[in-house]
Amino acid sequence: MTYTPANSITVTDAGTYEINYSTTLTAAVATTITFAVRVNGTDVPSATISRLLAVGTSSLFNGSTVVTLAAGSVIDMALSALLAVGVTLGSGVNALLSVKKLD
Repeated sequence: MTYTPANSITVTDAGTYEINYSTTLTAAVATTITFAVRVNGTDVPSATISRLLAVGTSSLFNGSTVVTLAAGSVIDMALSALLAVGVTLGSGVNALLSVKKLD
C-alpha cells in the first residue's frame, strides 16, 4: 500500500480487503450529512452512511466492510451535504481509515 495521493490509501495488490472507518462530526446547521468510503472516487454502498444532524450535536459515523479491489485502487473518505454547512471533526483522532488485505 502507498499513501499517495494525499489523504488516501492506494492498494498495490489486487485482492479482498477489510476496510474499517470512523469519524465524529458536528454540523453548524441542521442538515443531512453523508459520509462515504470511496474507491476511485465512487462511494462504496456498504460504507455509505446518511444522517440528519441537529445543530451542535455530535454524530459518530463508523463501520467495516469487505470489498474486492484491483491493484492501483485508491481509497479515501468523503463528506457531502444537502446544504452548504460547516462541519467540525471530533477531538483526538478526527478520522480513521484502515485497510487490511484478507487474501
